[in-house]
Amino acid sequence: MRMELPGPVMEAINRLEKAGYAAYAVGGCVRDRVLGMQPHDYDVCTAASPEQMKQVFAGERLIETGIRHGTLTVLLAGEPIEITAFRVDGAYQDGRHPSSVRFTKRVEDDLSRRDFTVNAMAYSPVRGLVDPFGGRADCEKGVIRCVGEAQKRFDEDALRILRALRFSARLNFPIEESTAAAIHAQKENLRRISRERVAAEMNGLLLGDHAGRLIGEFSDVIGEALACGGLPWPLAAERVDHCPKDLAVRWAALLLDGDAPETADTVLGSLKQPTALLHDVRALTMHREMAEQGTAREMLMTLGKENAGRLLALALADRLARCPDQAAQARRKEAQARADMQRLLEEDACFTIRQLAVNGHDLTALGFHGKQVGDTLETLLLQVVREEIPNDRDTLLRLAKEMKPQ
Repeated sequence: MRMELPGPVMEAINRLEKAGYAAYAVGGCVRDRVLGMQPHDYDVCTAASPEQMKQVFAGERLIETGIRHGTLTVLLAGEPIEITAFRVDGAYQDGRHPSSVRFTKRVEDDLSRRDFTVNAMAYSPVRGLVDPFGGRADCEKGVIRCVGEAQKRFDEDALRILRALRFSARLNFPIEESTAAAIHAQKENLRRISRERVAAEMNGLLLGDHAGRLIGEFSDVIGEALACGGLPWPLAAERVDHCPKDLAVRWAALLLDGDAPETADTVLGSLKQPTALLHDVRALTMHREMAEQGTAREMLMTLGKENAGRLLALALADRLARCPDQAAQARRKEAQARADMQRLLEEDACFTIRQLAVNGHDLTALGFHGKQVGDTLETLLLQVVREEIPNDRDTLLRLAKEMKPQ
């Protein structure tokens, strides 16, 4: 196998090799190349110790944040290249991190500590592919399998449970039987993982092309990760599969049943997700009925352009999941709603207070004060959106005078 590597990565490997230290591209970048995919980033591992790496790249800009664990980041041609010494992990005492690391000269030792066979391959332009655990064969078969004993891998680091699900959702690789059994059996270990780490893996899983299948097959694990049981997972899984790859829409699809806004607040809040994402998911779950009963104007007014479009996507996914025999009708209804929204946007129709033909200064001039101004503008906007009155300055001023408190 021959693998093309970017210039800065080749430069790092060549400099290490010239200094007498074996060096390889390793992990996800090798997996992606074996699968015929373009890697997003490249990692390098080497027989050089951290101090030896620093000597090899003396004169370059170095970032030593991970040096204690054997990782040095080198900037070559403006690109950060992460280089890690071959290492063997000590005992895992907290279910997430090794208590110590020991550097080694053998790449096979380093690969033996990795999570899954498809991630336990290394490539050298000099020596070719190093694949001691059958990662290439598992790539060809399309399977996620732990390196060594699955139970031990998950005992060491429970985050690997969610990583397995994320890789399976992204690659559409089923999880090998013993690995899957260990995932189900050790799901409670997820309680030891920081909520931020759980959030990152769940976000990646939900954006996978095959997220619905994983949610259906591992609903007990997802429920444990989210500390959220009792949802109708088969329906949620089907709904997610019908959603676009939009994180807010997919979270809303997952959490749509039951007390959805409260569930979204609880789950996403506990995961310490960004406030903007929590806001969007809550808005989608709170106003889910609006896609059925509201007009395009009302959706735009209540949710804004982006979330109004998301709501239509969520509503379509929900209808397709619940009533697959009515798919054609559901798609027609969604298409018509999107066309109505697009027409309103092109016409610059009024659906925000800013677009009203009157503003706060106008109402202040009429004698309105404080909260009266905002409340009156919102009332006028609602009547315009419902097409009860035109967005005409004279009309709005006349109605405002009639509404003015005596």
